[in-house]
Amino acid sequence: MSDHQIETASAVVAKTAPPVGVSLATVAGYQVSELVLLATLIYTVLMIGHKVYQIYKDVTIKLDK
Repeated sequence: MSDHQIETASAVVAKTAPPVGVSLATVAGYQVSELVLLATLIYTVLMIGHKVYQIYKDVTIKLDK
């Protein structure tokens, strides 16, 4: 077997986590639309925070020069 054919355990877990998470949440009583809305909200907040941090770093580096 080549290195490309062997998947690590973390890769397998990463691939199966979303469907398993959705299935468990559905069993717990959450709708898929609610999960998508929540995931989108979290992703958006994280991306905004990341961009603000990048801008802050760029501004402070320019002020130090």
